[in-house]
Amino acid sequence: MQEKPARVYCAGPLFTVKEKEEMAEIAHALEAEGFNTFLPQRDGLEHSKCTEHLINKGIHVRDAGILISQAIFALDVFQVLIGCNALVANLNGRVPDEGTVSEAAMAWSRGKIVVGYKADNRTAFNGQDNPLVTGLFNFKLYNTIDDVVNAVVEKLNSGKDSYQFVIERENEISTLISLGSDIWTVLEKKRHIENITEIIVNYNRSNARIANIEQNMGVI
Repeated sequence: MQEKPARVYCAGPLFTVKEKEEMAEIAHALEAEGFNTFLPQRDGLEHSKCTEHLINKGIHVRDAGILISQAIFALDVFQVLIGCNALVANLNGRVPDEGTVSEAAMAWSRGKIVVGYKADNRTAFNGQDNPLVTGLFNFKLYNTIDDVVNAVVEKLNSGKDSYQFVIERENEISTLISLGSDIWTVLEKKRHIENITEIIVNYNRSNARIANIEQNMGVI
């Protein structure tokens, strides 16, 4: 039996015509490479239309809104964690779309492949994006859709199965927890920046993931 193509979740802002057009462009580029995609604006639930339908069925407007919100959240959780093999997050905008960040965080926490796309030059911290966002993508974002598609192809064709990705992510989380614990131990006692930087430098030297981050950020 022929194996089904991998499915990629396309996460991003969907509030303007331009945003929807860009998300469709991302989905079409992935589909041209043979992937299936889940594009919320095309394949998901539209809050206003579904709410109106429930109200017409006699459900109170407040209850209808809650029911549809629960349904949208459940569908997203299913598609991000079960239905799709990877997630592409469009982070364009003055700040990333909060739903997109939530979906990327869910995927990251479960060891899914996550690829970040950002062609917007606006940043939060003097040329650097919010680390709580970029950390989900190993601090590497792609600024063209072609590069995003190539990254997805490379990761999905790496020969690793989903279990291996989960194990790698669990190891990554363990390393981050260890680093965070060491930093907090110093912060609780001294709050000296010299001690903090010493811990960070030592981790940079000993941890392969951090070395890879430095390469992604152009440090080495």
